[in-house]
Amino acid sequence: MRSLLIVTVAVLVSMFGTTCVAAQSLTDTHLQAAEELLMEMNAEQMLAESINVMIDAQLQQTPELAQFEDVMRAFLEKYMSWQCLKEHMVRLYAEAFTEQELREIVAFYRSETGRKAIELTPVLMSKGMALGQQAAQDHVPELEQMILERMQELSSVN
Repeated sequence: MRSLLIVTVAVLVSMFGTTCVAAQSLTDTHLQAAEELLMEMNAEQMLAESINVMIDAQLQQTPELAQFEDVMRAFLEKYMSWQCLKEHMVRLYAEAFTEQELREIVAFYRSETGRKAIELTPVLMSKGMALGQQAAQDHVPELEQMILERMQELSSVN
């Protein structure tokens, strides 16, 4: 049970794959444009919803972890909250897009189509994640067989 919890926490952490990191020096206006985009995208709310979806998916796949739900939530809120990740996310977007591109994306998200994209993205991502989980779950026996074969290979080498 303990190893299952450790593996689950490791999976949750690896899904985000980031830590609190202060933004490097970019121009103030470039960083402001990146932050404006993230605000327009409702990034803080999307991050919170993503954490909920991840935890719910883990609990659905491994119901015995329900007794640790509060611990997992506390951990994720401590290390993967918007407050912790905001500067890193701003830097990430500022490094990925020019200031002009960021301003163009903000303009798009302020349009009717952009607002719709913001609204539907979490729903579509959740449905996509469910499709991926179902596809993987449908082939668990194949994975188990592959693991057994590798274990046999490794035991014959030793």
